[in-house]
Amino acid sequence: MAIQVVTIDFWNTLFTTANGERREQHRLAVIRSHAERLGARVSDDILRAAQAATWQEFKRIWKREHRTPTTEELVRFFFRTLKLEPDATAVEEVAHELAYGILEHPPALLPGVAPVLEHLVRQGFQLAVISDTAFSPGTVLRKVMEQAGIAEFFAAYSFSDQTGVSKPHPEAYLYALRQLNASPQAAVHIGDIERTDVAGAKALGMYAVLFRGDHNAVLEEEYVERSQADHVVFHWDEVPPVVERIHKQGSQR
Repeated sequence: MAIQVVTIDFWNTLFTTANGERREQHRLAVIRSHAERLGARVSDDILRAAQAATWQEFKRIWKREHRTPTTEELVRFFFRTLKLEPDATAVEEVAHELAYGILEHPPALLPGVAPVLEHLVRQGFQLAVISDTAFSPGTVLRKVMEQAGIAEFFAAYSFSDQTGVSKPHPEAYLYALRQLNASPQAAVHIGDIERTDVAGAKALGMYAVLFRGDHNAVLEEEYVERSQADHVVFHWDEVPPVVERIHKQGSQR
């Protein structure tokens, strides 16, 4: 079946983790400020340790439960690690500040993304984002895409905070494909993680492209020497010919 849809991961595929340290510093400043409102003074070392523990809890849930914690869940865990108990209003305020902080310190588009997306749309492919989220939910990541000037190219979105599941769960992909009235066999997914992006797409019957173009990826420790992806690319300039090859291959089936 010919390819109709190209689905794409957000982090380390469309965007790098640029400004990550500034985002982390912003989160620590927000947590410190609210901790002080609760009458606690915490050192930098304690804050950093709590931050590391929160990321470990995120990864535990992400990998074992195939979902991503909400911003509110992460905030509560962060404060529990600091042995503080904010009320619901404080949790909501902190979650909002952490979720939207990314707009002040946004990630950067990977080289070549914008012209390739425009090219794919001109060629008649529908584009969708399928992405797991962390501190910033999908509604905010869409604003990041708007700021970067690429939101106009996408016709559908599937973020884990919307669906309640994370990749490789089938619903992460099906949620986007249903919006475009497309079958898995008519879609190719591009992402940077073998365990989630590639494995989930292939299990569903989609084509998969493993993206290895961001050397600053921080969430995936397991490097896979041999991928089950249909293709592996190292720069966005390689994407159009690969998609065209898959499209022709599917048309001949």
